[in-house]
Amino acid sequence: MREELPAIGKEHTLDDGRFGVIDIGSNSVRFVVFDSAMRSPAYFFNEKVYCGLGDEIETTGKLSPDGKERALNTLKRFATLSKALHVSKLETVATAAMRDASDGDDFAKQIKRETGLPVKIITGEQEGRYAAFGVLLGDKRSEGLVVDIGGASMELAVLRKGKVVKSTTTPLGPLRLAATGKSGDSLAQYVSNTISKNLPGKDAVEDVYLVGGGWRAFATVAMQRADYPLAVLHGFEITVAQARDTAEWMLTTDEDLSDYGISKLRAKNAPWTAHVLLALLEVIQPETFRISSCGLREGVLYNNFKPDMRSADPLTQSAEIMEKMYARFPGFGVELAKWMAPTLPNIPERLGLAAALLSDVNWRVHPDYRANACFTTATQSSFLGLTHPERMMLAVALSYRYKGAKAAISKMESVNILDEDALRRAEAMGRIIRLGAMLSGATPALLHQCPLERSDSKLTLTIPVELGSLLTETVERRLKSAAQSLGLESRIAIGDE
Repeated sequence: MREELPAIGKEHTLDDGRFGVIDIGSNSVRFVVFDSAMRSPAYFFNEKVYCGLGDEIETTGKLSPDGKERALNTLKRFATLSKALHVSKLETVATAAMRDASDGDDFAKQIKRETGLPVKIITGEQEGRYAAFGVLLGDKRSEGLVVDIGGASMELAVLRKGKVVKSTTTPLGPLRLAATGKSGDSLAQYVSNTISKNLPGKDAVEDVYLVGGGWRAFATVAMQRADYPLAVLHGFEITVAQARDTAEWMLTTDEDLSDYGISKLRAKNAPWTAHVLLALLEVIQPETFRISSCGLREGVLYNNFKPDMRSADPLTQSAEIMEKMYARFPGFGVELAKWMAPTLPNIPERLGLAAALLSDVNWRVHPDYRANACFTTATQSSFLGLTHPERMMLAVALSYRYKGAKAAISKMESVNILDEDALRRAEAMGRIIRLGAMLSGATPALLHQCPLERSDSKLTLTIPVELGSLLTETVERRLKSAAQSLGLESRIAIGDE
């Protein structure tokens, strides 16, 4: 039986059609449209409007009148757009501001009357579970504590073996923290005590998954201060030392944090986020922090997946779709992955499959730029289910699919994410992919007839007599290069030799 939150309106199975989520938060209202039921969702439309619904909730207990007007106008626009965008399924959720405001229920009814949108005001526990579902959508291997910070609240949830064990909510969003009037040691103690009292599990936590715009802003600043070479937030890992250094710097610097590529609102709220981060370090003592760009909205999508969709791999699914759209012979990637897998025991199967599926998607690029284009495909496509080192291994392998790879890669600072061993393994995978594509013309019909085998000392390519015409000096050179990258000798066998 699949784990799920209570359905918001009609339960959807996402067999087809676009799926939309409207998220009514304390600061902003966002509308996201996912293009069909993909395990690695394609963002067909994404718009956020600052409305400030929760700006006055701590002083009046009610939603901001100006915020309500802005939110209502925004929701009317989104309701109209959802029809124009042919959204077949749409869910509207509201979080802390409408949950806690005395007029939240009345505003939900007003929204329904004036826009036709049924609003589900979710509990804090539900919000935490949706955030955790979003982390699972981003990478189903995720295990640890999910921390989702919004404008007025912060949710905590524990992931174990693909399940949300428990979730709780705390009043630790920037709006609520500012309203406490606390500062210094008093604020630090308050935040630490609140986290300690609301932890959904007492087990040791190795990894903490940070979800929400406040954490993404924190990570953006940390990346820039460290001159991190890869501008991809999802999967970015922040060490304990780096997290502490960034948080302490945010609390003492006179610099304008918006100069680091975050919005004025995020820059204003950043010190509050830094206080929470330092408290997390004290209370939880994790080994690392991981940024997830997938959160509540992706969690709503995930909640509607069938079990087989939840178990699918977002990386290989995206790669398969790209192959169908751009490769010369869709289906070649699967054959290539089977053909090369026995020679690459130190490459994760799913990473090898993704590389094979993407191996021919840049064939239309000018030959002199294909290696660069392949690197760009891996580093700039919105793939999920990847750590940054895995993403970089994919980039290097795809680049070695074409000529000029070594020169192209030498100019890419982001390669420094990989250690020497990972770099060598990625190069070997790329050279074997190049051999397979050259030998078969990137068609799926020939590779399985020409097995590639690895022994302790040799990389052997066997070509049947009837396909002997496939053997050329170029094939021999490619085989030799692949073998050398593995520290082996190359060998050609004809027929049963």
